[in-house]
Amino acid sequence: MENEKGPANSRIVYLDLVRITACILVVMVHISAQQIEDLPVDSWQFVITNSYNCLAFTGVALFVMISGALALDPRKENGLKKLLLHKTIHFFVLYYIWKAFYQVVNLVDAGARFTMADIKNDIVLALIKQNGYYHLWYLPMIAIVYMAVPVVKKSVAEKKVCMYFLCVFFVTALLVPTMLNFEFKFKYLIVDFFKANDFYLFGGYLGYFILGHFVHSWSKNLTKRMRSLLYIMGISSFFLAVFLGASHAQLAGKPTYVMNTPFAVTTFFIAAALFVGVQAAGEKISRSVKTQKVLAFGAGRTFGIYLLHPLAILLLDHLGVSTNLCTPILSIPLLTFGTVLLCMPISTLLSQVPLIRILIQ
Repeated sequence: MENEKGPANSRIVYLDLVRITACILVVMVHISAQQIEDLPVDSWQFVITNSYNCLAFTGVALFVMISGALALDPRKENGLKKLLLHKTIHFFVLYYIWKAFYQVVNLVDAGARFTMADIKNDIVLALIKQNGYYHLWYLPMIAIVYMAVPVVKKSVAEKKVCMYFLCVFFVTALLVPTMLNFEFKFKYLIVDFFKANDFYLFGGYLGYFILGHFVHSWSKNLTKRMRSLLYIMGISSFFLAVFLGASHAQLAGKPTYVMNTPFAVTTFFIAAALFVGVQAAGEKISRSVKTQKVLAFGAGRTFGIYLLHPLAILLLDHLGVSTNLCTPILSIPLLTFGTVLLCMPISTLLSQVPLIRILIQ
């Protein structure tokens, strides 16, 4: 989710478009989640809202894929010192700074007087004892993923090894966990097998990190037929996720979110298809220098938008602006783009302040 440094002509232009797409989707995750708990699971409003939410969860996967595409590129040198200082430690520091900022936001929203007791209990001690604001989990996660780069980079430079890792990741971290959310014959055999074995090495966001490297490195070798097949699988996976998610929620009588996660098997295909599709579109539209500069500017604001968008959503909610204003078919995309447009000038302004710039880039 971090921004790629460097002038427009030294950037990988299509990744800027992927980054902008991912940023919009991440904002949509939180916009579509606003009212979903209050909607009857058998209503069309729930199905529409849940559909947006399922699609939007690919945004997180896309951001991790971008990081993997850049960090695992064998042509780039990533020494231990650079990884620790500029990635791992940097993200951990940012996490605690923004965690403190949003603790202050919570206090202001609750009407606190900022007494010494408030500062001690709700800011200082909260930094140690409480989780960060709902979107900040990404920062320590990606910091830890970067710690694996020196271990996996040489291994996944070979296409066959990369494919092997992705196959094991797909089965153990996506396919089987998704299946276990549903009832089927002989389910207990799979449950017993997975309880008896540890697949953490192939789990977590490291799989999407390596998927980003794989697509970035070898997707250009895909034939037209293979690309079409991938797009069909991505579109089919979206509709399958919507159907299974709605069916599971109706059986449970409440939202269950079994398909609203980066670790649903459907998200894998949607994310891969989106990445390849946006890659192809980006390479076509980015031939002019002007377009490259526009994409570079937009991509340069995405990290700031990610960090600030919950504050914008909170402010809009206090003003009575939410997805309840009209049908979710319109309100979710409109409010998503409105939030992005609200955060963009703020992110741009803050990026001009030297001391603050390092907090949003």
